[in-house]
Amino acid sequence: MNGGLELGRAVAQLVIACAQADGSDAVFTCAIQQGACNWKGATPVLPLAGTWKTWALTSGSQFRPGPPPACDSAQMATELAEVKNFPRSIPAPAASFATTRLAFYWQGTEGFIKPWADLIIQKISERRLDTNPPRAARVYALVNMAYYDSLIACWDAKYNYWAIWPNQLDPMVKTLFPNPNHPSFPSAHASLSGGQAELLAYLFPRDAESIRGLAAEASNAGIWAGIHYRSDIDAGLAMSKQVAALIIERAKSDGSQ
Repeated sequence: MNGGLELGRAVAQLVIACAQADGSDAVFTCAIQQGACNWKGATPVLPLAGTWKTWALTSGSQFRPGPPPACDSAQMATELAEVKNFPRSIPAPAASFATTRLAFYWQGTEGFIKPWADLIIQKISERRLDTNPPRAARVYALVNMAYYDSLIACWDAKYNYWAIWPNQLDPMVKTLFPNPNHPSFPSAHASLSGGQAELLAYLFPRDAESIRGLAAEASNAGIWAGIHYRSDIDAGLAMSKQVAALIIERAKSDGSQ
């Protein structure tokens, strides 16, 4: 028992040393981009997270998507109309109760952490990996690598483009809850849920369809809540799929086969 405890502590020290040199203590000193199509706000959340050291990516910008639609473009007008015209209110009418409930369910930080953590536990239990610590640890490691690198890639893009939220572009857009304090594009929920879902789909292929369905639900919740455009969601899912594919390729040759 003592040997295992000491080994765990030694491994933890290596991880802590890596974290202390990952760039997360850098101080943001740049100017916030100003413009008609840019995010409006102050003290943005983690503006340098896109520069942090990654696990599988060469950098946060490796899979950076192209720019979002210009805020005065025809495409943006179409996307804005989709968000603006989606039925939502509090209390929710019968026609939109389900989407309103799901928008709140996936809201905030817990929305892209707890449901996926619960799903990991569920799948490990269903496959009896709870009796196989190395296999269970591998699941946690791979899924959380996808979560972390997807976050860095998402934040790199967010603070490269500084995209405006729907209700900042058109105050007539009514949201179910306030916008997060960072730019809109790409969607964090789509990026982080998409990355975790792709790794879980790889690890538990029999459940791949339902797992990806949850990622789609988490992503679309941004439109249901009134805080995201369709292009935010599409870019987040596409980028996280590329991140996940890189991690899956590494997993295929990690010796566990």
